[in-house]
Amino acid sequence: MPVKIKQLPISERPYEKLEMYGENTLSNAELLAIIIKNGTKEESSVTLAQKILSLGKEKNCKDNLTFLQELSIKELMQIKRYWKS
Repeated sequence: MPVKIKQLPISERPYEKLEMYGENTLSNAELLAIIIKNGTKEESSVTLAQKILSLGKEKNCKDNLTFLQELSIKELMQIKRYWKS
């Protein structure tokens, strides 16, 4: 069973971490998880964000975030979150 964000210690939850420590302390996955907001029953928003960021690694992008503007619908649909939208 996947770990839900609510099950994490407060200091490890993306929203709370942002408020307590600032945006510079968050990973790209945590920042993207805040944008995604909700996960699925199977995966947390952080796990979904990690999957999205892994698409950038597959494309050999140097910057983990700039590739997002170039993703096709087909590539986005590889991520379970978008299958259900």
